Amino acid sequence: MIEPKTLIKGKLYEFRGVQLRYQHPSSCAVQARYVFTNSKGQHRELGAQIIKRELHSVEEFAEN
Repeated sequence: MIEPKTLIKGKLYEFRGVQLRYQHPSSCAVQARYVFTNSKGQHRELGAQIIKRELHSVEEFAEN
């Protein structure tokens, strides 16, 4: 389970089969949303409860 306060900027995460890169917390604190981008550059905002339940960390491997 991932806590929203432990998200790392630029790290890759998986949400419902889609890989998203964490960008920053949203400026709207009331909704407690966090901004991610997908490989097409589209923004997606996720709430804290969804992050705790459905967001998974993806291990990135460097090519040798």
